[in-house]
Amino acid sequence: MIYRSAMPGDGPEMLGLIESHPAGKGMKILYTRRPDAYKSYLAECPDAEITLCLSDDSRVSAQIVCLPRKLYISREAHTVGYVTGLHKKDGAAADILKLLETAYSQSRAKHFFCSILDENKSVYDLLAKRGLIHPICDYATYFHNPAAFKLSKHNFKFRRAVPNDLKNLLGFYNEAGSLYSYFPVFDTMNGFAGLQISDFFILEDKGEIIAAGALWDQRSYKQYIALGYHGASKLAAHCSPPLRFFRYPPLPKVNAAANFAYISFMLSRKNNPGAERIFLGELAAAARRYDFLAIGAVNGDKLREILNAVKNIKIGSKLCAIDYDKQSSLPIYETPFRFECALL
Repeated sequence: MIYRSAMPGDGPEMLGLIESHPAGKGMKILYTRRPDAYKSYLAECPDAEITLCLSDDSRVSAQIVCLPRKLYISREAHTVGYVTGLHKKDGAAADILKLLETAYSQSRAKHFFCSILDENKSVYDLLAKRGLIHPICDYATYFHNPAAFKLSKHNFKFRRAVPNDLKNLLGFYNEAGSLYSYFPVFDTMNGFAGLQISDFFILEDKGEIIAAGALWDQRSYKQYIALGYHGASKLAAHCSPPLRFFRYPPLPKVNAAANFAYISFMLSRKNNPGAERIFLGELAAAARRYDFLAIGAVNGDKLREILNAVKNIKIGSKLCAIDYDKQSSLPIYETPFRFECALL
Protein backbone atom coordinates (compact mmCIF):
# COMPACT_ATOMS: atom_id res chain seq x y z
CA MET A 1 0.00 0.00 0.00
CA ILE A 2 1.17 3.52 -0.80
CA TYR A 3 0.29 6.53 1.37
CA ARG A 4 0.64 9.93 -0.28
CA SER A 5 -0.90 13.36 -0.74
CA ALA A 6 -3.67 13.66 -3.29
CA MET A 7 -3.09 15.23 -6.70
CA PRO A 8 -5.55 16.91 -9.11
CA GLY A 9 -5.89 13.74 -11.20
CA ASP A 10 -7.21 11.83 -8.16
CA GLY A 11 -10.49 13.77 -8.15
CA PRO A 12 -12.66 11.23 -10.04
CA GLU A 13 -11.54 8.27 -7.90
CA MET A 14 -12.01 10.27 -4.72
CA LEU A 15 -15.55 11.15 -5.80
CA GLY A 16 -16.29 7.49 -6.55
CA LEU A 17 -15.05 6.51 -3.09
CA ILE A 18 -17.20 9.19 -1.40
CA GLU A 19 -20.31 8.18 -3.31
CA SER A 20 -19.89 4.49 -2.51
CA HIS A 21 -21.13 5.09 1.05
CA PRO A 22 -24.60 6.70 1.15
CA ALA A 23 -25.93 7.15 4.67
CA GLY A 24 -29.23 6.26 6.30
CA LYS A 25 -31.75 3.43 6.14
CA GLY A 26 -35.29 4.68 5.71
CA MET A 27 -33.93 7.78 3.99
CA LYS A 28 -30.85 7.21 1.82
CA ILE A 29 -28.83 10.43 1.72
CA LEU A 30 -25.73 10.81 -0.42
CA TYR A 31 -23.24 13.38 0.83
CA THR A 32 -21.07 14.17 -2.17
CA ARG A 33 -18.69 16.68 -3.71
CA ARG A 34 -19.58 16.95 -7.37
CA PRO A 35 -18.28 17.57 -9.94
CA ASP A 36 -14.69 17.01 -8.66
CA ALA A 37 -13.89 15.93 -5.10
CA TYR A 38 -10.29 17.15 -5.16
CA LYS A 39 -11.31 20.61 -6.37
CA SER A 40 -14.19 20.65 -3.89
CA TYR A 41 -11.93 20.30 -0.88
CA LEU A 42 -9.57 22.96 -2.25
CA ALA A 43 -12.54 25.28 -2.83
CA GLU A 44 -13.72 24.79 0.73
CA CYS A 45 -10.23 25.32 2.14
CA PRO A 46 -7.34 26.38 -0.15
CA ASP A 47 -4.87 24.80 2.31
CA ALA A 48 -6.73 21.45 2.40
CA GLU A 49 -4.46 18.49 3.15
CA ILE A 50 -5.76 15.34 1.43
CA THR A 51 -4.04 12.05 2.20
CA LEU A 52 -4.74 8.90 0.19
CA CYS A 53 -4.01 5.22 0.53
CA LEU A 54 -3.41 3.51 -2.81
CA SER A 55 -3.70 -0.23 -3.34
CA ASP A 56 -1.13 -2.30 -5.21
CA ASP A 57 -2.88 -1.54 -8.49
CA SER A 58 -2.59 2.21 -7.73
CA ARG A 59 -6.32 2.63 -7.11
CA VAL A 60 -7.54 4.92 -4.29
CA SER A 61 -8.70 2.66 -1.47
CA ALA A 62 -8.94 5.17 1.40
CA GLN A 63 -8.73 8.89 2.08
CA ILE A 64 -8.72 11.42 4.89
CA VAL A 65 -8.81 15.21 4.75
CA CYS A 66 -7.54 17.85 7.14
CA LEU A 67 -8.84 21.39 6.64
CA PRO A 68 -6.48 23.81 8.46
CA ARG A 69 -8.05 27.14 9.36
CA LYS A 70 -7.27 30.04 11.64
CA LEU A 71 -9.66 29.81 14.57
CA TYR A 72 -9.86 31.56 17.90
CA ILE A 73 -9.14 29.45 20.96
CA SER A 74 -9.21 31.25 24.29
CA ARG A 75 -9.01 34.65 22.51
CA GLU A 76 -5.89 33.71 20.52
CA ALA A 77 -5.68 32.76 16.84
CA HIS A 78 -4.45 29.21 16.17
CA THR A 79 -4.14 27.10 13.04
CA VAL A 80 -6.54 24.27 13.80
CA GLY A 81 -7.19 21.27 11.55
CA TYR A 82 -10.72 19.96 11.10
CA VAL A 83 -10.38 16.26 10.26
CA THR A 84 -13.06 14.98 7.89
CA GLY A 85 -13.62 13.00 4.69
CA LEU A 86 -12.51 9.63 6.07
CA HIS A 87 -13.58 6.96 3.57
CA LYS A 88 -12.37 3.42 3.02
CA LYS A 89 -13.26 1.12 0.16
CA ASP A 90 -15.11 -1.99 1.33
CA GLY A 91 -12.70 -4.89 1.75
CA ALA A 92 -9.59 -2.76 1.19
CA ALA A 93 -6.48 -3.60 3.18
CA ALA A 94 -5.81 0.06 4.00
CA ASP A 95 -4.40 0.70 7.48
CA ILE A 96 -6.56 3.55 8.79
CA LEU A 97 -4.25 4.30 11.70
CA LYS A 98 -1.30 4.60 9.32
CA LEU A 99 -3.40 6.84 7.09
CA LEU A 100 -4.15 9.05 10.10
CA GLU A 101 -0.53 9.10 11.20
CA THR A 102 0.63 10.05 7.70
CA ALA A 103 -1.90 12.86 7.50
CA TYR A 104 -1.17 14.32 10.93
CA SER A 105 2.61 14.12 10.63
CA GLN A 106 2.51 16.23 7.45
CA SER A 107 -0.06 18.77 8.63
CA ARG A 108 0.61 22.43 9.26
CA ALA A 109 -2.06 22.48 11.98
CA LYS A 110 -1.15 22.60 15.66
CA HIS A 111 -4.43 21.25 17.01
CA PHE A 112 -7.01 18.91 15.45
CA PHE A 113 -10.68 18.21 16.00
CA CYS A 114 -13.45 16.16 14.41
CA SER A 115 -17.20 15.62 14.52
CA ILE A 116 -18.77 12.21 15.23
CA LEU A 117 -22.51 11.70 14.81
CA ASP A 118 -24.35 10.32 17.84
CA GLU A 119 -25.55 7.43 15.66
CA ASN A 120 -21.89 6.40 15.22
CA LYS A 121 -21.42 5.66 18.91
CA SER A 122 -19.33 2.56 18.17
CA VAL A 123 -16.79 4.68 16.29
CA TYR A 124 -16.67 7.20 19.12
CA ASP A 125 -16.23 4.46 21.74
CA LEU A 126 -13.42 2.83 19.77
CA LEU A 127 -11.43 6.04 19.28
CA ALA A 128 -12.05 7.20 22.86
CA LYS A 129 -10.94 3.84 24.27
CA ARG A 130 -7.65 4.17 22.39
CA GLY A 131 -7.18 7.68 23.76
CA LEU A 132 -7.20 9.24 20.28
CA ILE A 133 -10.04 11.67 20.93
CA HIS A 134 -11.28 13.77 23.82
CA PRO A 135 -14.80 15.25 23.87
CA ILE A 136 -15.07 19.01 23.56
CA CYS A 137 -18.85 19.40 23.64
CA ASP A 138 -22.17 18.08 22.39
CA TYR A 139 -23.39 19.69 19.19
CA ALA A 140 -26.72 19.78 17.38
CA THR A 141 -27.32 20.60 13.73
CA TYR A 142 -30.78 22.04 13.10
CA PHE A 143 -32.77 22.03 9.87
CA HIS A 144 -35.56 24.62 9.79
CA ASN A 145 -38.23 25.64 7.34
CA PRO A 146 -37.60 29.40 6.94
CA ALA A 147 -41.30 30.03 7.57
CA ALA A 148 -40.98 28.50 11.06
CA PHE A 149 -39.14 31.54 12.38
CA LYS A 150 -41.23 34.41 13.70
CA LEU A 151 -40.60 38.05 13.00
CA SER A 152 -40.26 40.10 16.18
CA LYS A 153 -41.14 43.76 16.59
CA HIS A 154 -38.01 45.84 17.10
CA ASN A 155 -36.52 49.26 16.48
CA PHE A 156 -33.33 48.07 14.82
CA LYS A 157 -32.43 48.20 11.13
CA PHE A 158 -32.01 44.90 9.27
CA ARG A 159 -30.41 44.97 5.83
CA ARG A 160 -28.20 43.16 3.34
CA ALA A 161 -24.52 44.08 3.54
CA VAL A 162 -22.88 46.14 0.78
CA PRO A 163 -19.17 46.53 -0.14
CA ASN A 164 -18.85 49.66 2.02
CA ASP A 165 -19.67 47.52 5.08
CA LEU A 166 -16.54 45.41 4.68
CA LYS A 167 -14.32 47.24 7.19
CA ASN A 168 -17.03 47.40 9.86
CA LEU A 169 -17.98 43.74 9.36
CA LEU A 170 -14.39 42.57 9.70
CA GLY A 171 -14.02 44.64 12.86
CA PHE A 172 -17.27 43.27 14.28
CA TYR A 173 -16.33 39.63 13.58
CA ASN A 174 -12.87 39.90 15.06
CA GLU A 175 -14.19 41.67 18.16
CA ALA A 176 -17.21 39.42 18.75
CA GLY A 177 -15.66 36.24 17.32
CA SER A 178 -12.56 36.37 19.53
CA LEU A 179 -14.82 35.82 22.55
CA TYR A 180 -15.53 32.24 21.39
CA SER A 181 -13.30 29.22 20.98
CA TYR A 182 -13.37 27.66 17.47
CA PHE A 183 -14.92 30.67 15.75
CA PRO A 184 -13.05 31.54 12.50
CA VAL A 185 -10.63 34.45 12.36
CA PHE A 186 -11.80 36.99 9.77
CA ASP A 187 -8.67 38.41 8.11
CA THR A 188 -10.67 38.79 4.90
CA MET A 189 -14.09 37.99 3.46
CA ASN A 190 -12.51 36.13 0.53
CA GLY A 191 -11.66 32.89 2.32
CA PHE A 192 -15.05 31.20 2.00
CA ALA A 193 -15.97 29.59 -1.31
CA GLY A 194 -18.94 31.14 -3.08
CA LEU A 195 -19.62 33.60 -0.27
CA GLN A 196 -19.88 37.28 -1.22
CA ILE A 197 -20.33 40.39 0.89
CA SER A 198 -23.90 40.52 -0.44
CA ASP A 199 -24.60 37.15 1.25
CA PHE A 200 -24.12 38.80 4.66
CA PHE A 201 -26.88 40.55 6.57
CA ILE A 202 -26.63 43.13 9.34
CA LEU A 203 -28.79 44.13 12.29
CA GLU A 204 -27.76 47.58 13.44
CA ASP A 205 -28.68 50.16 16.02
CA LYS A 206 -27.89 53.79 15.14
CA GLY A 207 -25.27 52.64 12.64
CA GLU A 208 -23.58 50.13 14.99
CA ILE A 209 -23.64 46.44 14.09
CA ILE A 210 -25.29 44.49 16.90
CA ALA A 211 -25.67 41.17 15.01
CA ALA A 212 -24.58 39.75 11.68
CA GLY A 213 -24.61 36.53 9.71
CA ALA A 214 -24.76 35.09 6.21
CA LEU A 215 -26.78 32.77 3.99
CA TRP A 216 -24.24 30.36 2.53
CA ASP A 217 -25.30 28.13 -0.37
CA GLN A 218 -22.57 25.52 -0.98
CA ARG A 219 -24.25 23.46 -3.71
CA SER A 220 -21.69 24.42 -6.36
CA TYR A 221 -19.08 22.17 -4.71
CA LYS A 222 -20.80 20.16 -1.95
CA GLN A 223 -24.24 18.53 -2.07
CA TYR A 224 -26.69 16.39 -0.15
CA ILE A 225 -28.78 14.20 -2.48
CA ALA A 226 -31.71 12.01 -1.49
CA LEU A 227 -31.39 8.67 -3.29
CA GLY A 228 -34.70 7.27 -2.09
CA TYR A 229 -37.17 6.90 0.76
CA HIS A 230 -38.55 3.80 2.46
CA GLY A 231 -41.09 3.13 5.19
CA ALA A 232 -42.19 6.17 7.17
CA SER A 233 -39.76 8.37 5.26
CA LYS A 234 -41.45 7.44 1.98
CA LEU A 235 -44.79 8.57 3.38
CA ALA A 236 -43.24 11.83 4.62
CA ALA A 237 -41.65 12.44 1.21
CA HIS A 238 -45.13 12.44 -0.34
CA CYS A 239 -46.41 14.86 2.28
CA SER A 240 -44.36 17.96 1.53
CA PRO A 241 -47.39 20.33 1.46
CA PRO A 242 -48.51 19.26 4.97
CA LEU A 243 -44.93 19.49 6.22
CA ARG A 244 -44.71 23.03 4.86
CA PHE A 245 -48.12 23.87 6.32
CA PHE A 246 -46.98 22.82 9.80
CA ARG A 247 -43.66 24.62 9.11
CA TYR A 248 -41.41 21.58 9.20
CA PRO A 249 -38.64 21.39 6.60
CA PRO A 250 -39.77 19.34 3.55
CA LEU A 251 -37.77 16.29 2.51
CA PRO A 252 -35.54 16.87 -0.56
CA LYS A 253 -36.64 15.69 -3.99
CA VAL A 254 -35.07 12.38 -5.06
CA ASN A 255 -31.86 12.61 -7.13
CA ALA A 256 -31.59 16.38 -6.75
CA ALA A 257 -29.28 18.43 -4.56
CA ALA A 258 -31.15 19.60 -1.47
CA ASN A 259 -32.15 23.25 -1.85
CA PHE A 260 -30.85 24.75 1.36
CA ALA A 261 -28.41 27.26 2.79
CA TYR A 262 -26.45 27.47 6.02
CA ILE A 263 -27.08 30.28 8.46
CA SER A 264 -23.40 31.07 8.85
CA PHE A 265 -21.17 33.21 11.03
CA MET A 266 -24.06 34.44 13.14
CA LEU A 267 -22.85 36.50 16.07
CA SER A 268 -24.22 39.27 18.25
CA ARG A 269 -22.35 42.00 20.05
CA LYS A 270 -21.85 41.19 23.75
CA ASN A 271 -23.53 37.78 23.32
CA ASN A 272 -27.07 39.14 23.07
CA PRO A 273 -29.65 36.31 22.65
CA GLY A 274 -32.43 38.86 22.10
CA ALA A 275 -30.60 40.36 19.12
CA GLU A 276 -29.90 36.88 17.75
CA ARG A 277 -33.58 35.94 17.97
CA ILE A 278 -34.55 39.10 16.08
CA PHE A 279 -31.80 38.54 13.52
CA LEU A 280 -32.86 34.93 12.87
CA GLY A 281 -36.45 35.97 12.22
CA GLU A 282 -35.41 38.65 9.75
CA LEU A 283 -32.83 36.44 8.02
CA ALA A 284 -35.31 33.58 7.61
CA ALA A 285 -37.79 35.98 6.00
CA ALA A 286 -35.09 36.88 3.47
CA ALA A 287 -34.41 33.19 2.75
CA ARG A 288 -37.81 31.93 1.59
CA ARG A 289 -36.34 30.72 -1.73
CA TYR A 290 -34.71 27.85 0.18
CA ASP A 291 -36.61 24.74 1.29
CA PHE A 292 -34.77 24.75 4.58
CA LEU A 293 -31.93 26.36 6.50
CA ALA A 294 -29.18 24.66 8.51
CA ILE A 295 -27.47 25.98 11.63
CA GLY A 296 -25.68 24.39 14.59
CA ALA A 297 -25.23 25.12 18.27
CA VAL A 298 -23.33 23.62 21.19
CA ASN A 299 -24.96 22.44 24.37
CA GLY A 300 -25.24 25.28 26.86
CA ASP A 301 -25.32 28.07 24.25
CA LYS A 302 -28.37 30.37 24.49
CA LEU A 303 -28.59 30.02 20.70
CA ARG A 304 -29.55 26.38 21.20
CA GLU A 305 -32.50 27.42 23.36
CA ILE A 306 -33.69 29.74 20.59
CA LEU A 307 -33.37 27.01 17.94
CA ASN A 308 -35.07 24.37 20.09
CA ALA A 309 -38.13 26.63 20.31
CA VAL A 310 -38.55 26.58 16.50
CA LYS A 311 -39.94 23.50 14.71
CA ASN A 312 -36.98 21.56 13.43
CA ILE A 313 -35.29 18.33 12.45
CA LYS A 314 -32.20 17.89 14.62
CA ILE A 315 -29.08 15.71 14.35
CA GLY A 316 -26.81 15.26 17.36
CA SER A 317 -23.04 14.83 17.35
CA LYS A 318 -19.96 15.16 19.50
CA LEU A 319 -17.12 17.50 18.67
CA CYS A 320 -13.83 16.04 19.80
CA ALA A 321 -10.22 17.15 20.06
CA ILE A 322 -7.79 14.67 18.51
CA ASP A 323 -4.62 13.63 20.31
CA TYR A 324 -3.06 11.47 17.61
CA ASP A 325 0.44 11.22 19.05
CA LYS A 326 -0.51 11.47 22.76
CA GLN A 327 2.33 13.96 23.21
CA SER A 328 1.01 17.27 21.86
CA SER A 329 -0.82 19.43 24.38
CA LEU A 330 -4.58 19.72 23.95
CA PRO A 331 -6.11 23.19 23.89
CA ILE A 332 -7.12 24.89 27.14
CA TYR A 333 -10.51 26.53 26.79
CA GLU A 334 -11.18 29.79 28.60
CA THR A 335 -14.05 30.99 26.39
CA PRO A 336 -17.37 29.42 25.34
CA PHE A 337 -17.60 27.48 22.09
CA ARG A 338 -19.17 28.54 18.84
CA PHE A 339 -18.51 26.31 15.84
CA GLU A 340 -19.49 27.25 12.30
CA CYS A 341 -21.88 24.60 11.02
CA ALA A 342 -21.04 25.22 7.34
CA LEU A 343 -17.39 24.40 8.02
CA LEU A 344 -18.08 21.02 9.66
